[in-house]
Amino acid sequence: MTWRKYINGMVLGVLALSLILVALVNLTSPEMGALSYGSLFITVFLLLVCLATIIGFYGRRRMSNNEVLYKNLKNAFRQGTLVALYLTVLLILRAADLLNWWDAALLLISIISFDMFFKGQLG
Repeated sequence: MTWRKYINGMVLGVLALSLILVALVNLTSPEMGALSYGSLFITVFLLLVCLATIIGFYGRRRMSNNEVLYKNLKNAFRQGTLVALYLTVLLILRAADLLNWWDAALLLISIISFDMFFKGQLG
């Protein structure tokens, strides 16, 4: 992942944040349809991907004594996407009143195994 793609991702994050604000202002009625929920969850997912990638990249940078390694960006993006997927699925399950603690635990185990699978394929 190049620096330019990283900057484009940050622009996408700002766009996702603005879309969430628009969705929260305009789509707060109790009669929200499937399209409204879908757009809200997609924008939440995009925002979480950007935030988790930024946090992961700067966390890895801090652990490597402020050395900027762009190979860390690829790992941070992969893990940020999986964290965002986990949180978004939890929100979807909560919105449908299907969320239990064992569902969250099983989903976490599956996300961790999915990450280990990708780490084994790429490494």
